[in-house]
Amino acid sequence: MNHHNYHCVITDILKLQYTNMKFITLIILSLTLSLSSFAQENWSVDNAHSNLRFEVGWEDFSVRTGEFKVFNGSITTNSREDFSDASFALTVDASSVDVIADRLAQHVKSDRFLNVEQHPEITFVSNKATKTGDNTYTAMGKLTIHGIEKDQEVAVKVKGSKETRKGEILGLEVSLVVNKTDYGLDWGSPRLGDNITLVGHILYKLEVEEDE
Repeated sequence: MNHHNYHCVITDILKLQYTNMKFITLIILSLTLSLSSFAQENWSVDNAHSNLRFEVGWEDFSVRTGEFKVFNGSITTNSREDFSDASFALTVDASSVDVIADRLAQHVKSDRFLNVEQHPEITFVSNKATKTGDNTYTAMGKLTIHGIEKDQEVAVKVKGSKETRKGEILGLEVSLVVNKTDYGLDWGSPRLGDNITLVGHILYKLEVEEDE
């Protein structure tokens, strides 16, 4: 092999190696971008800037309203654009229930209804959500009230996320209808309606891992 041919072969080999390195680099970059787009994000409830309210029919023509003041929870998701794979968890302090009428509030907390001493928490856990429209989902999970666990659908509306000076926040609106008799809550019937509607406007904060 003469010097010219040898030089050409070396040049071709170097070009091939360079092309292969570019190809490998593109694959690594694509995988990195793909993995970053599916990076899990964990969000926790900002109780101070959230609310969970309810209403129930009273005497056929009126309603009683109230709220739970203390609750916490989390969302884990791989994408802010699609919450179908999101995991939801919410724990409510049953004793934090507040109803406008003080006497009614005591009945709700007593062993005749929620029995908050024996069943201090109301919980909802879901690992599946079905997309129903633009930014709306139905989360199917397990709701536990009064120590009784039942399958429960919760309507979820993703209101958006944004960066603030204290970190990133995410807003959800959730709503569900619960038949109180399904959970052994028989007190108050028939004056107190069976169906209780709960609506929550819940703000979440992005959990950020601190560098060690």
